[in-house]
Amino acid sequence: MKYLSASLTLLLVIVFTAACSEIDSSFVPEQTQKEQKEQKEQPGNTPGQETQTMTIQITVGNKVFKADIEASETGKAFIAKLPLTLDMSELNGNEKYCYGVELPRADKRYDSLSAGDLMLFSGNCIVLFYGSAGGYSYTRIGKLTSTEGLKEALGNGRIHVTFAKL
Repeated sequence: MKYLSASLTLLLVIVFTAACSEIDSSFVPEQTQKEQKEQKEQPGNTPGQETQTMTIQITVGNKVFKADIEASETGKAFIAKLPLTLDMSELNGNEKYCYGVELPRADKRYDSLSAGDLMLFSGNCIVLFYGSAGGYSYTRIGKLTSTEGLKEALGNGRIHVTFAKL
């Protein structure tokens, strides 16, 4: 009986020690290792890691601008729709907008937006800001690298804006 009790105690110590130790990755299935690596590489999972972007071209009349599109689900879906020419309407003297472009959304309230912000409103409205704004919920698509001449190029009223891959 004493031998059985000692054996059970030893077994419990081994089980407890194994349960508390880190698992050797060589025992983790390859698929799980791949999933863990992908999670670590996703933006936002590693402190200090920057979101990668893709640069596109935006043409307004004869003026060309560049914009960095975020590597988010929304940004990737937007890029997949390019090239895209939109008939954009005027609103509030600070933005052009066009409904009818469905994209995945991850809305966030923005108290402050500035010229060059390219946003998605309500999941189906592309908004290009050429002035300051804020106080609404949007999903960020990207941002123009320079806004020099943007307000003049967009002008007043409706205008055709072409978004294209570089």
